[in-house]
Amino acid sequence: MKKILSIAFVLLMSLTLFACTQSEGTQGIDDEFIYVGNTAATSGVFAGVGIPFNLAMQVVFDKYNESTEGRKIKFLHYDDEFNGEKGLAFTKKLVEEDKVFALVGHFGTNTVNQTMDYLLETGIPMVYGVTGVNSLYFENEPGNNILSVQPIYRTEGRMMLARALHESLFGAEHNQKLGASEKIVVLYSDDDAGQSIRVGIQDEAAASNVASRMVYIPFSASTASAVVPVALAENPGVILLSSNQAPATAAALALRQQQSTVPVVSSYVNGAGVFAPAQQIIDSVAQALPYKVYANAWVDISSATAPAPTAAQIGGDGTLAGWTFDLAFLAGFTAEYWEGFVHDMNSSDRVDGTTTARSLWANAYAMAGYVAASTFVSILERVEDFDTLTWKSFIELAESAPINLPMAGQIDWSNGQRVGLDTLALNEYKLTASGWNFAKIREIESLSAVKAK
Repeated sequence: MKKILSIAFVLLMSLTLFACTQSEGTQGIDDEFIYVGNTAATSGVFAGVGIPFNLAMQVVFDKYNESTEGRKIKFLHYDDEFNGEKGLAFTKKLVEEDKVFALVGHFGTNTVNQTMDYLLETGIPMVYGVTGVNSLYFENEPGNNILSVQPIYRTEGRMMLARALHESLFGAEHNQKLGASEKIVVLYSDDDAGQSIRVGIQDEAAASNVASRMVYIPFSASTASAVVPVALAENPGVILLSSNQAPATAAALALRQQQSTVPVVSSYVNGAGVFAPAQQIIDSVAQALPYKVYANAWVDISSATAPAPTAAQIGGDGTLAGWTFDLAFLAGFTAEYWEGFVHDMNSSDRVDGTTTARSLWANAYAMAGYVAASTFVSILERVEDFDTLTWKSFIELAESAPINLPMAGQIDWSNGQRVGLDTLALNEYKLTASGWNFAKIREIESLSAVKAK
């Protein structure tokens, strides 16, 4: 009996101590600050991604801190050099030693994959994973602490096939739908990105009852020249390029060398730099590719009818990165882009090494960082009482209503949806006023809207 009473007493004391610890306050929040952090590659070959991303996040946090009379955001960062093991170690340090309230802009495929089990185990809110890897993908899990924004590869794979099946992009005038019996070849790189996108394509193929028309062919950057002729021998009506930059660049070149005219639908991760090396240069002029290229886009900053910005819209002293030029050249971009992102970056004195925030007004990685930090701030602005804020209540606030994202539509985490953005624009690789680039041909649309066409 005494032994039983002793055990019961120990359990009671443990519960009492736990209750006292919990009542002392939420991790990462004190009277002055709410602490957030990330690990990101800010040195080495990926510094060109991590530095602009983090600088833009800090610009957003600075703006929030200047406008609030309450707790301010304190941002902590460690450089993991795009190394997953270092990313895991630094993530644990942020959570267990620095006691941050949330991770914001959790950076890179390597770190995200290495830390996912740890994040789910701890339950710390993770706002915006800087990758599309499928480990971020969850369905119907209310309360899940993974709050992804950037399109997840699995979701984008669905959108890629939906575009091929429902958009009028084909035929001699590129205004017809894909033939009902035409094959769809999926060239997928045999790595995390390629396989992740392929999963989404397979999901949509099953949902659209076209699995019998699909041909899946693996490749790599080193095998693209040998694999592309095999893919073309299938006589496809369209090729879905399920890969990220390096393999996609090799495939684009191989398709040009084969003089393929088969339209290509690519991932949002592949910008103009992927397809430019495949262009022939004649008399110093880049020639059109023999095939059309289309790619989804989740950041949308262009508008065919938008006027040039004013000096007030771009902020600072009316110049951009210290350069003075005719602002009429910059017509065709949305007011949201100029008055939000460009204005805030151009008005900031933030600097990392030789990189200034002002110099990043057209940097895609900085735009992503801006969206990441703005998303966290949007949730924070829903908090009524920081003294009672917990991880659980923060996630409930995130799920309570859709969030309008700067330059990127809307994210909705309700009902436990963690599929990333499924509202995307469609771009075509074409000759623009600034040279060969991707230009928008469809406004931001949801997957369901594309499938309804």
